[in-house]
Amino acid sequence: MDHEQRMAAAKRNDPVLAARIVRDISQIEADFYHSAGPLSERIMREAVQAISKVAVAPWQVVEVDWSARIVCPEWKMIRGVGTGDMWLELAELSADEEGYEHSWLAAALKAGPTQLCIAVVFRPGLQDYAAGVLQDDKAVAGLKKLGFVRDDTELLLFVPIDIANELLAQGFEQNDLTAALAPIGKAMSKAIAAKAELDKLLEQVRTAAKHK
Repeated sequence: MDHEQRMAAAKRNDPVLAARIVRDISQIEADFYHSAGPLSERIMREAVQAISKVAVAPWQVVEVDWSARIVCPEWKMIRGVGTGDMWLELAELSADEEGYEHSWLAAALKAGPTQLCIAVVFRPGLQDYAAGVLQDDKAVAGLKKLGFVRDDTELLLFVPIDIANELLAQGFEQNDLTAALAPIGKAMSKAIAAKAELDKLLEQVRTAAKHK
């Protein structure tokens, strides 16, 4: 740890906060276990179900760990195998400067510098070219009109998901998350409805890669 890191750590050492955490550590540990484990797992499992109801054929939903990739056959790689040149993904967008990991529950509720979204993802071989295209305001103008947002730090294009905290709490109390997680299906529908613009974006990225 260098001098700057030590100074930053010292500034974060709030005596009152430290004392509260020490006194409540048993409850904090139990709450964190449940938020990062069972609660997050259920949210993501039912989120994938909500997406699957919207992303019907020819779209394909591929589960990956607790998340999902939404694949369009027309976006498959021109050569080779894999998920495709581009796909949509239920993903976390984090702006945590410290690089800390957050639970899916925190991401779903935008609790802190993290949020859940439907992201446009490119395969590794196209990511550098995609970054260049995404910086072009004209290239993403149509998608922004359709509800997409560009994160200029990560150069990521995504549809935000807005889940109400209290509605989700009530959903867990009633053992029914359908209403609380409805915004995930709505965000997915919005992304699918923008396919024509997404096709144009992919074509620009592929063209950029050809002219490397």
